[in-house]
Amino acid sequence: MKEFLRKILPSPIFNLLRVVKSAVRKTIVHVKAETKVLLHLPLKKKRKMLGFRFHVCEHCNLNCKGCNNFSPLAEHEFVDIAELERDLSRLSSIFNHQCEYIYLSGGEPLLHPDITAVMKITRQAFPECDISVFSNGILLKQQADTFWETCRDFKINILASAYPIKIGIDEIRATAAKWGVKFSWAWGQEENSHDTFVIEPINLAGSSNIKRNFTLCGRANNCITLSHGRLFTCTFAPHVRHFNRYFGKNVAITEADSVNIYDDLTADEILQKMAEPIPACRYCNLKRKSVKWSVSEKNLDEWA
Repeated sequence: MKEFLRKILPSPIFNLLRVVKSAVRKTIVHVKAETKVLLHLPLKKKRKMLGFRFHVCEHCNLNCKGCNNFSPLAEHEFVDIAELERDLSRLSSIFNHQCEYIYLSGGEPLLHPDITAVMKITRQAFPECDISVFSNGILLKQQADTFWETCRDFKINILASAYPIKIGIDEIRATAAKWGVKFSWAWGQEENSHDTFVIEPINLAGSSNIKRNFTLCGRANNCITLSHGRLFTCTFAPHVRHFNRYFGKNVAITEADSVNIYDDLTADEILQKMAEPIPACRYCNLKRKSVKWSVSEKNLDEWA
């Protein structure tokens, strides 16, 4: 229908309809959120199965302006292999080795000096799960045969996020095909096709409505993150520490913002916790702003 309307309608009218449709959809979403808050209804539907991500390393080789993972502000920090193995084993035990998906992300995961070990222990913990290395793709052409062998043998996918840069996609696709490794773009985008990004600024006063924010947030309960033995409902809470350190701020993150996976909790109880708001939601400003992609200059106003 969209393509049909594009063909038959003048461009100004088609674009106006897109704007109106977007505004109506946004209004409906906000009305639903307000209704849930006012009537004390469940804010998010509990997931049927765990799906999560973890940072293989905190820093990045691209360092995008306003990065939601705060990678440009992070010091060089790699996941501890032994700790990760314990945490994944624990989660696997709780969830009976079942998981919807796992993203090996960052930062840039391919910066890890032993990324193949990370992939192997992840697969060993979750034998049937859909596992992907979530990368900006810049370093894919430099990977040794052992990387591609591990992807193939342990059924690890490559998921690339699109930025307005060239990464040599033809060569990468050919290499992935040669090794029988699935390669795809995140969010259905393509190389060099995505040059505008949405940033959610930090409310340093911590005065946002927690329930409303959680209900409207696209990351909450959709970007569950494992970090140092704890599960967070989003990516903001476990990684805002980089922002705090770099700018000397105090966006307070407490134990109430996550679940200790070593506590005596069932899989169902953990999934229920992920579907509930956390105190850190008060720091999110959901008045999103669109920015043209560029390399970060590490200015405070990129994030707040």
